[in-house]
Amino acid sequence: MALNENIVREQDARISKMIHTPTFLVVAGALPALYAATSLENGVAIGIVTAVAILVMALVAPVLRAFTGVWSRSAVMLMLSVTVVTLLGYAVRVIDPVVFEALGIYLPLVAVNALVVAWIAGDGLVVAPAKTPLATAAFAAVCVFATLAFVGFINGMFTIGQVFGLTMGELAASPIAAFGKPTGSLLVLAFVAVFVQSIEQVCAKGAAADGADAEGGER
Repeated sequence: MALNENIVREQDARISKMIHTPTFLVVAGALPALYAATSLENGVAIGIVTAVAILVMALVAPVLRAFTGVWSRSAVMLMLSVTVVTLLGYAVRVIDPVVFEALGIYLPLVAVNALVVAWIAGDGLVVAPAKTPLATAAFAAVCVFATLAFVGFINGMFTIGQVFGLTMGELAASPIAAFGKPTGSLLVLAFVAVFVQSIEQVCAKGAAADGADAEGGER
């Protein structure tokens, strides 16, 4: 029995260590809106909506935590998240109806992204380089926006040859079938996750080296 408890405790520690990383925030925040980022315009639009929804939910999550129970909190936050995303969807429809139609059903799914970060802020999770839960949510919003915009740019470039509003004939004439679909989007997200993780590891090594130098100086 004690062995099983030790195994469970070790698994919980590993999971906790995994989610306390910028890489997890980027993947969890961008994944539900990934399929909608088929062009730079769509990626920027869904990225802005996701970022704003994340920030709004991060602000209200601590307030909801104060007067909701453990079982009711998820339902209340989900309803609020859907309300926020619906209002943002109306704004997108007014600003650019074409982009709104292109995003389709994936625009309401942004509520899932916001809900994930709402739990992060509500539970007091802090991920470096942020120092507070709200700063963590802001960091996640910026990273998710940049990720979705980049995914949209890559998909647009390799499917229709569009680069910053200009159509490149060579790229348009030979599109790559994987891009513009979930396969290509997931591939780009994987590269982004590897990039973020590599920066995270470099920062960790730098912090460890600085700590070692400080300890050596004290001696």
